[in-house]
Amino acid sequence: MRRNAFLAIAVCLAVSASAFAQAPANVSQVVMSSIMTTRPITATNGVTPSVSGTLPSSLLTVYTYTGQAGTVAANNAAGLLTNPSNYSAGNVAALNSALSSNIALSLSLIPLESPTSGVILKSDPLTGASLPVSSTLGPIFTQRAETIGKGKFYLGFTHQDYHFTSLDGHSLNGLPVLYSGGNQSQLLNPDGTHIGTSPATVNFGMDIRISQDVAFITYGVTNRLDVSLGLPMVHAAVSASAYNGLIYSGTGFGATGGKCWCAATFSPGAFALTAPAIGQSSLGKTGYGDTIVRVKNIILERPNAVLAAGVDLRFGTGDESNFLGTGTTSVKPFLALSLYSKPLARGIIFAPHAQVGWQYSGKSTLGGTLQGETQSVTVSSSNIPIVTGPLSVVGKDYLPDVLSWSVGTEVALGRRNTIVADILGNQIGYVHGVPTVQMTSVSGLSPIDPVNAQVSATGFAAGGKTSLGQYSGAFGYKTRLVGNLVATFQMLVRFDDNGLTARAVPLYGLGYSF
Repeated sequence: MRRNAFLAIAVCLAVSASAFAQAPANVSQVVMSSIMTTRPITATNGVTPSVSGTLPSSLLTVYTYTGQAGTVAANNAAGLLTNPSNYSAGNVAALNSALSSNIALSLSLIPLESPTSGVILKSDPLTGASLPVSSTLGPIFTQRAETIGKGKFYLGFTHQDYHFTSLDGHSLNGLPVLYSGGNQSQLLNPDGTHIGTSPATVNFGMDIRISQDVAFITYGVTNRLDVSLGLPMVHAAVSASAYNGLIYSGTGFGATGGKCWCAATFSPGAFALTAPAIGQSSLGKTGYGDTIVRVKNIILERPNAVLAAGVDLRFGTGDESNFLGTGTTSVKPFLALSLYSKPLARGIIFAPHAQVGWQYSGKSTLGGTLQGETQSVTVSSSNIPIVTGPLSVVGKDYLPDVLSWSVGTEVALGRRNTIVADILGNQIGYVHGVPTVQMTSVSGLSPIDPVNAQVSATGFAAGGKTSLGQYSGAFGYKTRLVGNLVATFQMLVRFDDNGLTARAVPLYGLGYSF
């Protein structure tokens, strides 16, 4: 009887393998959409469902028996188990939610070239002539303490390409995800304890890329105060494939502490606990990003040292659902320090610099949870709940706060060339943590045989919120091409594996002062 019950459950609940074969509505839904497809309903092991054709459903729909309580050995067990209306559907989306929050965080942390990073000209109070006031061409990512001078303008343009390849040190090409199981069912073991759902794993292969072009304009309000406006254009592209799905059978029905196959199988109408290939999805969007306003004022100025205070305001003008912006406003007050050594041999000058700031962001949908809609389909004359697209975000949450710092030096090789080296750090989540996934294992399982429990199921599961540090090195070169036109070349290199990681990011830029 138990074997027949297993087969009946496989037929009645096997609608959980896939969902609508449709393009994702936006870039932030690509990962979840990759587990959505359509599969034909076929007869297996002599059991024929009462519907035919294809059936939309979702892999990460978890079914739990919620009907009349009873033991599987009872005479009415078959009727209870084979009635689809006795099951409810839930949704598991921890990975996608963590990725969305990490991408939003990465967008808000993309370092921007200092908008006064070039030739600084100020008017001589005696002659009125415009004279250069700095011995170097300035830092790149660290904010320059000097202002550009009253009535002066600086125009800058930069391009950056981010290719994210890992999450917390685990490659995005083959990321395992675990449903830990254990949802309590109304089915009872012979000893009266409730049977829980079985774990399941699936692998994702992902490619996440973001490129950003930023145009900066800076105006000197006074000799000590300037204001900058950053206008970004962002391209975000995500592709994902889901494969190697596996439901673990546990110790089977009827055994004390057993687990049931209340999480449906991967192939509708088939008695199958594995799915080598599930689905894939991809989408890219280009659009306007988050507008940036920067105000900076010199609070201390000496011949070889300048200290400034300022604030960055980032307005959520980019479409967060397509990873073009963060979806919220961020405020970042900062201090910037620039120092200069006396000229050495052959015009070499060392110019150490440092910056520290704290960024606070509001609530964004990228901090919420992505969920599908629950719909019903009819199998064997009963309605079965399934979780399908379209997907929607439930609630908003704060993006993590960030204490950022950088320290480094410029090395001026005469008036036309400057080498720059920086160390940058971000201490993230002191107040509002970063949503994470963590590697988790469930032991004492069998992938096929419900009797021999010999293996563990391992993968990423929801890990709550945490704080973390991210550290990078920036190594660049600036050259004065002609007049006040300066070209910038720089490579940003991540040193750690915390969060979403792009190992090496190039930057190219041009700046002009007048």
